[in-house]
Amino acid sequence: MNDWLAAGYPYELAGFLYYVFFLMMNRKRYAAVYTKRSRLLVVIAAIVMVGSVPFHYAGTFLGVAAMFALAISALISTIADTLKNRRA
Repeated sequence: MNDWLAAGYPYELAGFLYYVFFLMMNRKRYAAVYTKRSRLLVVIAAIVMVGSVPFHYAGTFLGVAAMFALAISALISTIADTLKNRRA
């Protein structure tokens, strides 16, 4: 199990899920809800997470911390956009 985590496969799966979320964000129905900042953060987080397997930075603390920081900042940005849209 530790080898599987160190290889980065769970992060790659999360990156694919973030990319699917990015595709959903770009549909016409949700275009007005999310800002460009949120879209950019989500796609960068997806690229970084998927890149963890071929570049092997999932085994280092700094690599994992960077992935989590990008993922959390993308989620916070999308939540802020959603809440802002609901209030309007």
